[in-house]
Amino acid sequence: MLTATVAEKLPIGRGDERRLTQVLLNLAGNAVKFTETGAIDILADAVDGHFEITVRDTGPGIASKDQALIFEEFQQVDSSSTKQKGGTGLGLAISKRIVEMHGGTIEVESVLGSGSAFRLKIPMRVEESAEAA
Repeated sequence: MLTATVAEKLPIGRGDERRLTQVLLNLAGNAVKFTETGAIDILADAVDGHFEITVRDTGPGIASKDQALIFEEFQQVDSSSTKQKGGTGLGLAISKRIVEMHGGTIEVESVLGSGSAFRLKIPMRVEESAEAA
């Protein structure tokens, strides 16, 4: 089951829409790819001057020793499910770079066997409303 929860009255932000969409699609795509049963939740909110987006799943999780590696180019967790699902090991590295270019951060919280939560925080650059002069 996939659910999305977007906080009410989020401001309209500024950034590279195409690239930020790429990040969200990568995180959601990974969650779908590795969560055969269970749930995926996507949460969007504004917290302390940042947009905060979390993609949480009930998939196999990531061992703590592998969590830092997954954001490096061509790195994948060495497990049979990862090898079976395929991929280049570039998606999270590219996502991290895009988020950092927007002045933000991306992190993972995960427990092996209990799923993962990827959280990205991007500073708000709120679109100013156009007012008649």
